[in-house]
Amino acid sequence: MVALVTLQEAKDHLRIDDNAGDSDLTLKINAGSAALLSYIQGSKDSVIDADGNPIEGDALDRMKTALLVLLGYLDRNRGGEEESALQQGELPFSVTMLVYDLRRPTII
Repeated sequence: MVALVTLQEAKDHLRIDDNAGDSDLTLKINAGSAALLSYIQGSKDSVIDADGNPIEGDALDRMKTALLVLLGYLDRNRGGEEESALQQGELPFSVTMLVYDLRRPTII
């Protein structure tokens, strides 16, 4: 599993000082990373290499920022309170606006 941010980066962003929710936050980091990499589809190779290692640069910085924003959204909406604001398969606008031009849809 590729994690675009570390647990500590996520905790710093969310201003979390304890370890009580580390396992939950780790799950969200992994799931959010997967969702964002899936969203950009054909341009994943500008963010991670073939072995799943992050490639330093602008694309990775934007993906990391988008993931931190997404983690904030997921943390605020633990029970799906804002679920009606999104359509099935959509990410929040504040997340996609950071990475939209990295998206390269692939046709199967």
